[in-house]
Amino acid sequence: MQIEKYIADTITSLCEKRDISKYRLSQLSGISQSSLGRIMTQENLPSLITLEKICTALGATLSQFF
Repeated sequence: MQIEKYIADTITSLCEKRDISKYRLSQLSGISQSSLGRIMTQENLPSLITLEKICTALGATLSQFF
C-alpha cells in the first residue's frame, strides 16, 4: 500500500470513529481545508509536523497512527 493512501485512509477512519468532519478536523488541527483536502485525495504527503497536528486533533499519537 502506498503511504499516501494509508495516511488518507487512516485519517478517514479516525474521523469516522470520533465523529469529526473534515471541516472540524481542519479547525482543530489548524491546517487549511485545501491542504487537508490535498492530503485526503493523496495529492500531497504531509510533513511530520502536519501529521502530528492531525493526530493531536484526532486524539491519537503518531505511533498509534501507524
